[in-house]
This record gives sequence, structure tokens and C-alpha cells, in this order.
Amino acid sequence: MKVAITADTTCAISKEEAKALGLHILPLNVIVDGVEYHDGVDIDNPTLTKMMRGGSVIKTSTPTFKELEDFFDGVFAEGYDKVIHFTISGSLSSMYSMFTLGCEERYGDKVVVIDSQLVCSYMGNLVKFADKLNKEGRPVEEIVEKSKERAGRVDVFFLPESMEFLKRGGRVSPAVAAIGGLLGIKPVLTFKEGAIGKYGTARSLKQIAPKIIEELSSKGYNPEEHEIHIVELDADLNVKVATNFMNEAFPGFDIKVTPLSINVAAHTGPGTIGIGIVKKV
Repeated sequence: MKVAITADTTCAISKEEAKALGLHILPLNVIVDGVEYHDGVDIDNPTLTKMMRGGSVIKTSTPTFKELEDFFDGVFAEGYDKVIHFTISGSLSSMYSMFTLGCEERYGDKVVVIDSQLVCSYMGNLVKFADKLNKEGRPVEEIVEKSKERAGRVDVFFLPESMEFLKRGGRVSPAVAAIGGLLGIKPVLTFKEGAIGKYGTARSLKQIAPKIIEELSSKGYNPEEHEIHIVELDADLNVKVATNFMNEAFPGFDIKVTPLSINVAAHTGPGTIGIGIVKKV
């Protein structure tokens, strides 16, 4: 049986890497000032950053059923018998339920949809794990079971540059955003088991980093089995700060810096950085 591993662009796997691995990635949509763009096709992170810093109105939307069908029809046209598809966390988007319903109606059991309960490279790590099992010739049932066991098993801390884009997306109220802006306070968000939570507030990454490190250190991670992922959008200075802190706190760990996925960046804004530790593939 020929099995395809697929995902949406929330996984932040580049087109070049996806091609090298033989993965199929569905571009998600972002709407800028009423114009729809597709992630990695006609918009990228630097372009989105420029638009957001220029005051553009940014929205996201789920793919249409036509886009869903075109994508999976294209995969099956390449001779695949079965597809295992990963979506952005179902707590953040309706895509998991939409894909589950749409694929069940059109493809029956030929497509298995898995809620990654993750975003960005943390989701990408799960997709690559499933791809590894697939290349090892593991049965579909085993790939699905082990992927579901691994889904959402990452603690991530996000620090946006400001509350402005969270306010626009309705994540915080205008009053809270205004007070935060006056005081120079930024929200610190957690991402656990697929859901966003509030961890606290801070004026800078340097201020909150020791607390984040303390919490991550309590998890028993080790450099043989785990690696550090830093995700960012136009946050070069904080990437350096985070890298220095993590190198000092977790000597011997590999550190990977990857772009924030566009559909996450659209809600958190430029200057956002995320820090988490994942199990190696």
C-alpha cells in the first residue's frame, strides 16, 4: 500500500524540505485588506510582516471544500492508496472538523485526518515523525496510533511584540491592549495540549525567560532525546536572547530556529517569538 503523509502549512515545513521528504503540504489562506493569498504561493513571512507593520487588516480563513478536494484528488492522482493528513490544532481552528467531515464524505476511509494539537515547527516535528514511520514501512494503524499519542505533547511559550494583533483578532479586549501598551507590558502565552492559555505578562523576554526556563527544566528533557525549537516572525533580537538563555540552561541541546507559520503570525503579529522543546524524530 502506498501511503502519503500530508499536512497544511501550519507545520512550517518549507516547499523545498517537503519536496525532499516527499510530503504534500496544503497552502492555507490569509486575507490582507480583502485580498486572499496562499501561504508559500503568493505570500511569505517577510511580505506579511511588511503588510502588518504597514497597518493592513489581516484575517485568516479555512480552505474551501473545492480546495480540499483539489488537494487530495491531486495526491491520489499520484498513485497513493491512503492519506494520513495532519491539521492545525482543533482548539484554534475548525479545520480538523471540516477536513474530517469533508474527507469522510468524499474519500471514506482512504483519508485519515489527525488533529496535531500543535502549530508551527512543533506540528512539523509530528508530521516528520509520521513520515519516518511511513518510510520504515509501518502499518497505517500504527502510524496513526503513535502520531495521536505524540500529538500535543509539547509545552510552548509565546511572547508577542505587542497586544495589537491579539486585540484585532479578539484574543484580548481593546481596554487590556491599551493598558498593556501604556505600561509596555506584553502577554506571555502558553500552548499546551493544543490550546492557548495565558501564562503571565512581562516587559521583555529577558524578564520572563528565567521563569520559562524553570518550568521547562522541571520536565526532565535530555539532549539525546529532545531538541529546542524557537519560532519567530521578525524577532531577530529576541531570537538571540532566547538562544543565549537556552544554550546556557540546556547545554548540549540542538537548537532549531524556524519561521512562525503565517496563519499563526496573522493573529500574533510581527515580533512574536515562541520557545519549546520537542522530542527528536
